[in-house]
Amino acid sequence: MKLFLLLIAVFVSVTAVAQVNIDSLRMQYKQKTMLLGVAGVSMNDMMLTKTETRNLMLLSPDATKSYQLYRKKNTAGTILPVVGFAAVVSGLILSKDSRTTGTAIVLGGSVINAVGALFRKMANHHLQQAIWSYNRDVLYPVKK
Repeated sequence: MKLFLLLIAVFVSVTAVAQVNIDSLRMQYKQKTMLLGVAGVSMNDMMLTKTETRNLMLLSPDATKSYQLYRKKNTAGTILPVVGFAAVVSGLILSKDSRTTGTAIVLGGSVINAVGALFRKMANHHLQQAIWSYNRDVLYPVKK
C-alpha cells in the first residue's frame, strides 16, 4: 500500500512540474511571439509599427534576412500596381484617338499589374518566413 501511495505521489509531482513548464511556454508564446493578421503584425494583442517590427526582427539573423527580402519585394509590389494602373488609365484615354496604341498600353499596364501581384505574393511569403524564424528563435533560443 505504501508503494502504491508513493507511486501516486511521484506521478502527481511529475505531472505538476510538466504542467508548470507547459504554462510557462504558453505564457511566453502569448507575450513574445508575433502574429501576422489582416491589419499587420501584432504581438501580445497589440499592433506593431513597421519600425517596431524591423527592430524586433534584428533579434534573429534568419528573420532579419527574410525581413529584408520582404521589404525589397514589398516596395516593388507597391510601386508596380500604381504604374500599371496609370498605364491602363492612360491607355483607355489614348484608345479614343488610336485604338491600337491604347490597347497596347492597356495590355502593358495589365502585365505590370500582374507582375506587381507576384512581387506582393513573394513579399508576403518572406514576411511569413521572417515571423516564423523570429518566433522560433524567441521560444527556443540557441545557446552558444
